[in-house]
Amino acid sequence: MADVPRRTEFGISVGIGIPLRRGRLQRLWRRGNLVADHDLPPATAAARSPSSFSDQLKAGAMAATTIEVKEEVVVVYFSDGKILDSQRIEQVGGELQSAVPQAIHKKLLLNFRGVSFMSSAMISKLVTLSKSCKAAGVEMKFCEVSPNVMEVFKITKLNKVFDIKPAEDKAIASFGKKSWFG
Repeated sequence: MADVPRRTEFGISVGIGIPLRRGRLQRLWRRGNLVADHDLPPATAAARSPSSFSDQLKAGAMAATTIEVKEEVVVVYFSDGKILDSQRIEQVGGELQSAVPQAIHKKLLLNFRGVSFMSSAMISKLVTLSKSCKAAGVEMKFCEVSPNVMEVFKITKLNKVFDIKPAEDKAIASFGKKSWFG
């Protein structure tokens, strides 16, 4: 039922809930590799593997973060430029929480390169992550925070709570060094 197109005020809404305006956006949708199951013949749609975009979104198979280890530091990269959707925020929050036990050297770095916007719900996930890191004895830092996100951190005064560095290499080098107050 979810993959059946619905008529909306904008045109047609495909199974993943994205309303497509008639014309240009529909052509872009069909021209790309992303094809909704309702666009395929019934036999093809039934035999289709769960690797379709809508199935990946439903299953949460598309990772919201990428994790790498650099110089004993677990570095987390975000795959989305705007972290606004509630389901995606839940996924990001879960992936961030799973990164805490991976930090066996007690060093975690969140690289915000490419993230231009985030919702207040995502900020609460970051505060929760900070509490989890403190409970596990993991030192957490942020780097490459965009001006828009930094402004939100300043308004909420979280720039004083989080250790924010301008670049990834400087953030990695700063682990283990004492700050002014500690």
